[in-house]
Amino acid sequence: ATILTSIIAFFFVLLGDVNAVAEIISMFFMVTYGSLCLISFLQHFAADPAYRPSFKSKWYLSLLGAVMCIYLMFKINTPYAFAAILVMIGLYFYVSSRSDSKKGMASIFQGVIYQLSRTLQVFLQKADKAKSDEDWRPAVLCLSKDSFERYGALDLMKWISHRYGFGTFIHFEHAFFSKESKTAAEEKLEKLIHIASTSNSNIFLETIISPSNTAAIVQAIQQPGISGKPNNMMLFEYKKGEKEWLSHIVDNYSLLKAANYDLCILASSDRGFGYHKDIHIWIQKEDFENASLMILLSYIILGHSDWKHGEIKIYATFPREHLAREQEQLIKLTSSGRLPISAKNIRVIAIEEDMDRKQLINGYSMDADLTLIGFHEQNILKEDNLEVFTGYEQMGNILFVNTLTSKFIR
Repeated sequence: ATILTSIIAFFFVLLGDVNAVAEIISMFFMVTYGSLCLISFLQHFAADPAYRPSFKSKWYLSLLGAVMCIYLMFKINTPYAFAAILVMIGLYFYVSSRSDSKKGMASIFQGVIYQLSRTLQVFLQKADKAKSDEDWRPAVLCLSKDSFERYGALDLMKWISHRYGFGTFIHFEHAFFSKESKTAAEEKLEKLIHIASTSNSNIFLETIISPSNTAAIVQAIQQPGISGKPNNMMLFEYKKGEKEWLSHIVDNYSLLKAANYDLCILASSDRGFGYHKDIHIWIQKEDFENASLMILLSYIILGHSDWKHGEIKIYATFPREHLAREQEQLIKLTSSGRLPISAKNIRVIAIEEDMDRKQLINGYSMDADLTLIGFHEQNILKEDNLEVFTGYEQMGNILFVNTLTSKFIR
């Protein structure tokens, strides 16, 4: 070190610029002091209990020290300041790659993010603001038993959570809680995190272990919202033709209603979401509340790059005498809400008493990549309460939507 320092010193002396030596040495002193101050500042907010320095500094003094060191570096010599910072970063990554310890600035920043996230969530929860239907955005919980058999629910959550909404995807491990089941659940969670990271998904992932379907649903609906606000929607998924999981969902509808959750049920087909091009919305006279939620969900899904070439089409079935009025209202609704739905994509169809509406939907939406259909509480209170979800075998993926309150489109 002495020899190297001497060589550097003699080099600059021979150049006849002794002041440059002082500037370079000052750079590395400033970098050292500034880094220490910055780490002290970050550790204050990271609140790591393992960090217990013998000398404690106030966070604002540490921040002032870091800012002043950087300021002085650039005031002394800007090119040298950039060079010193680049050398420091290079040395840091070199030492990190050679060290067996995985701790470093990443763990400090992670701690800061944890604390910031907690503070923001508590702030949002305590914020005393009146709830408004105009400020609605989806905060969706998805409970899935078949997380790795079909990715339809995971994809749908990814699209909803991309920009406008928040999503928590929960894998349901059907088992008694034990060391073995906990290990299996943790392994599946790691796999889900890997899948989500490779697809650039903003979903928060979790697992639930329970021997009971009802208990798992109860656990899920009590999960806190990741945004700091309560969740407001539940999403389930099942494969067409398989009724066991669907019957459990429908049988527990009263629990979801007690939690004041909107309910969406995705019926997955072998075709999946096709070419991500056509989204069809089917509305009928009873769908006054469901219609706005279906339109908003379609708009949110269309905002993802996977659907950049997609378009929304609305099909409304009403008695013949109401056709003109209903079409006018739908066009007014979509245009006033500035939704990307052209008037030519809104079609009102006359339906007679003897017409089979399911057959009509199958005919028009056979090639749709996603179809949204509303359903109501009275549909699932019938003796044959699964009948509303059947009869669409010719179609692709279908999202059945039930809302408790009408959403405001502005």
